Amino acid sequence: MTIEQDLDRARHLAFAADEGAAKDLLLSLMPRIEQVDRDDLMLEVYAQLGEIYLIRTAYDGVTECLTRMRDCLRHYTATPPADAPVGHMIRRYRRRVLFLQTGLAAAHGDHESAALSLQALIGDATTADDLRDEHDYLITHARILCAVALCDDDLHVQSLPLWQEVLDVISGPGDATLFSDALLVLGGTGYGRFCVETGRLTEAEPWLRRAGARARARSWRLATARTQLERATAAWAAGNRPLAQDLVHEAYPAIAEHARAHDVSRCWLYFGLLSISVGAYDDADERLSHAERHWRELGRPLHIHRILLQRSWVDIFRGDFAAATERVNEARELLEGWPRHSWLQYARLDDHLGSLLRAEALADPANAGDAFARAAELKIPAALAVDSVRYTLADADARMRWATHVSARMLAGAFAVAWESGDTELLSELIEYHCARGTFIAPEGETAAWADTATAAVPVDEADEYALVASGHGALGAGPLTRLGALPPLRMEPDGAPVLSRYRELAFARYGRQVTAGDDEWSTWP
Repeated sequence: MTIEQDLDRARHLAFAADEGAAKDLLLSLMPRIEQVDRDDLMLEVYAQLGEIYLIRTAYDGVTECLTRMRDCLRHYTATPPADAPVGHMIRRYRRRVLFLQTGLAAAHGDHESAALSLQALIGDATTADDLRDEHDYLITHARILCAVALCDDDLHVQSLPLWQEVLDVISGPGDATLFSDALLVLGGTGYGRFCVETGRLTEAEPWLRRAGARARARSWRLATARTQLERATAAWAAGNRPLAQDLVHEAYPAIAEHARAHDVSRCWLYFGLLSISVGAYDDADERLSHAERHWRELGRPLHIHRILLQRSWVDIFRGDFAAATERVNEARELLEGWPRHSWLQYARLDDHLGSLLRAEALADPANAGDAFARAAELKIPAALAVDSVRYTLADADARMRWATHVSARMLAGAFAVAWESGDTELLSELIEYHCARGTFIAPEGETAAWADTATAAVPVDEADEYALVASGHGALGAGPLTRLGALPPLRMEPDGAPVLSRYRELAFARYGRQVTAGDDEWSTWP
């Protein structure tokens, strides 16, 4: 085979997730390339090696490849290119450098630098470009990498414009080339996961099935397994545990064989959840510990934070409240050290700690009073803050998704702790709030504060990422804008205080959520 044919074969091996063989082949080509003194072929080797190292999270390897490529290009750009082939080489591998820069920054969570490199890659175009197809591929692939990295950091709303650009490319029939199929599989899998994580389960399924079918047609076993894993997460979210179990068990052999630590961890997470669902707590703890170990090896604090909370449920079910508290405290420390933490993550953490206190109270009724009170102090303000987001969503489907996937469970927990504590006054206030929550208001003179629900589902000046994630793709209708608004204070008795006033104040103090509107209070007695 010629060197060019071997380079093409290495590309096929990498797309089939056989990175070890691809790497060995590329390294074996280096002496031959040095012998023929072809810098363009050496640049191709480093570009492909950089992509392999990026996929395998060997980021030092990516950095080394970038250094070698930049050094080589710097030699040629020091003086104007003497002929067309040199200019062609510079243009081609300058773009490959920008692609690797984008992917590396995204992988490190440096989303601002990734966005700048992506814009530089997009802007590196010429009018007469015989490399246009490759350039288009690099741009779309880089957008996928950036969008997936944003979702990994819970920054789903920032990924929306990127996913929309990706969908514009992969929605068509494609040209059946290796690169076109790779984009469909990568983009369809990534967008399917985005849809699952944001409650768009019906939208996720066709993308995951289409990506899986294309991967199977190419005999890409790992890619096929990754679509099965995402379908398993969708089945779990929909409450279909048997299907989730079947899919994750089908996916695991190929994922384990290719040793992608993040995907392996996610498999172990669902193995653990399935064990919890049947009461096999020892088995669940072991499986979740495997997930935690892999995420610690990857250095992903947000994922470690989540798995600690999940493992604390096993401690709670075992009655080991001290161990559960220790895990929750460690999870809080990780969240506090995470530079992009959000109020919603803290609200969920407080709600979880309230659930722990509630479990302690139920386990020891003789000393339950204080534990129930502390649980209510945590769970009710968190539930009110999270439910307040729903008032900002103009789109009915978005409100339904937020209520179903985010606020309903927390509100149910708030009701449960009030009921179990025997605090009938608090329970009646929660019922009053639940019956009356949310009012329709038509703001005067407001025509541009809200945009298409795909990009702005809350007032622009207080756009909240998680509220935006819950938005759909439809546009608001013409005419006066109508939105949901927070309730004014509710007073149940002429001589009583507004309902839940202290808990609403806590929701604002802890999470910055204005649960009560500044309107005149409503009287709820006859």
